[in-house]
Amino acid sequence: MSYPRLTTLAARNFRSLEDVKVPLGALTVLVGPNGSGKTNVLNVMRFLASTVRFDLAAAVGEWGGMPRISRQSAAKTSQSVTIQVSGQLTQHSSDSALDEYKLQFRSTPLGALTRSEDFTFKRTKGRGRRITVSGRHFEIGPEGPTSDGEPARRRLATAQTTGLSTLPRLADDEGGEGIRVLAEFLSSIRVLEPDMQEARRPSHMVPGRLADDAGNLASALHRLSTTDGEFFESLLGDMRYCLPGLDSIEFVPVGGPGRAVAVALRERGLSSPVELADASFGTVRLLALLTALHEPDPPPFTAIEEVDHGLHPYALDVLVDRLRQASRLSQIMVTTHSPTFVNRLKPSELVVCARNMETGASVIPYSDSRQLARVQHSSDLRLGELWFAGALGGVPDSVA
Repeated sequence: MSYPRLTTLAARNFRSLEDVKVPLGALTVLVGPNGSGKTNVLNVMRFLASTVRFDLAAAVGEWGGMPRISRQSAAKTSQSVTIQVSGQLTQHSSDSALDEYKLQFRSTPLGALTRSEDFTFKRTKGRGRRITVSGRHFEIGPEGPTSDGEPARRRLATAQTTGLSTLPRLADDEGGEGIRVLAEFLSSIRVLEPDMQEARRPSHMVPGRLADDAGNLASALHRLSTTDGEFFESLLGDMRYCLPGLDSIEFVPVGGPGRAVAVALRERGLSSPVELADASFGTVRLLALLTALHEPDPPPFTAIEEVDHGLHPYALDVLVDRLRQASRLSQIMVTTHSPTFVNRLKPSELVVCARNMETGASVIPYSDSRQLARVQHSSDLRLGELWFAGALGGVPDSVA
């Protein structure tokens, strides 16, 4: 594999996700009607990142407690929530020996959180390493049945902490290396949701990737222009294609002790550059998306909700091309409501989402990639046209 990647994301009883298993490729595009669960798939990624950054209790609190997380139609909020990811993350994993992590948690009648975790990683030789966590104890042993004696049993400081946040301290031969790789992957997940007000503002010159809210857009762009000129020129070319009057992107120093920078767009025919604060919604959002997609050192997983929001249809060709190019360096998952965008996709890139109208549960995927390919092969229509017509499912009332 060229970079660490996830192959599946599974969730049970997480909001509308009663029981789903989402296939993940280099580029994964979720489509479906409002309320079908697309946002909640992204929310699972957000939640996993929070459990590593802040621990489980803090992550649950960030979401407003278990009643806001567990299956919304359930009569009892004490039922357990399960999240599981599989993929090729560690050095010796493969298609036939995937790394796996499973987190199951619930709230007791007294409001305390209980959780269990299960880690499986492939080692150089022999069976993989398996680590199970329950309460204040965890066990380390080989994967699968063994006659090598009882697994090593250890104790955690508290029953509230997660293995993701504490077990990276284990020695490499005990499984610490695998957990560190997983924890670093999950903690660096970026769910990009540009805040237009924040993105328009000047930002302090702090090194780093584009933030989830694009609040450091000016700084991230300036960094790209000064340290990775080739990537910046590619971004500028994309912006010129989508905004035909654009000539250049300029950076204006902002005074004060914090050393900040603002972005201005130089357009042909205008005597003064257009400050980003005065640029249109679509222009600012496109600039934020392209900044993320041109980063030479992106996070291993980036998710973007309604990736086409506010963009002219002519920008979608560029956007799809850049999404595919960016997916050579890291995984990309996006949602869209645009048939025009979907028309430019391959069946292997598309995940159709639907909603069971009787139970309210999300049905993901509603159609697998092989079914999508068969329907497309038997039709003269493109994927977006087929989806909009209801031939692929994932439209209102597609699930009886």
